[in-house]
Amino acid sequence: MTADALHCQRDHVAYLAERGAHWILTVKGNQPRLRAQLAALPWRAVADADRGTYRGHGRREIRTLKILSVSTGIDFPNATQAIQIRRRRRRLDQPKRFTTATVYAITDLLVHQAKPAQLAAWIRGHWSIENKVHW
Repeated sequence: MTADALHCQRDHVAYLAERGAHWILTVKGNQPRLRAQLAALPWRAVADADRGTYRGHGRREIRTLKILSVSTGIDFPNATQAIQIRRRRRRLDQPKRFTTATVYAITDLLVHQAKPAQLAAWIRGHWSIENKVHW
C-alpha cells in the first residue's frame, strides 16, 4: 500500500501490520522529528539505486532514488528502509533554470521484497493517482 504523509501515523501502520499488509509512506512536515531523522541519514555516502528521466507538461525531470536499510535510529515502528527521492526539474522553455525537491519515504518492505526500480515505480504511481484525484 502506498499513502501520502497524512497516513504516516503509528496507528495506521499497526492496523496494516495486523492484517499482513506492506506499506510505503511519504514523510513530510506532519512528522517533523521523523523527517529530521531521515534527512540526517548519510545520504551523500549512498549511491543512486534508481534514476529516471521524464518529460511532460512542458518540463523535464530527473528523479534519483536512494535507499538505506534502517534497523536503528528511525523512530517509527516496523520501518526497515528509508528512501530519499530527489527531483530535479526544468521547464523546457527555461533550459538553464532548475528546481530541486527532496522527499523522504519509509517502508516496511525488506531489501529482498522490492527492488529499487519497483519502489520508485510504486511511489511515482501513487503521486500519479493523487494528482488525478485532486484534478
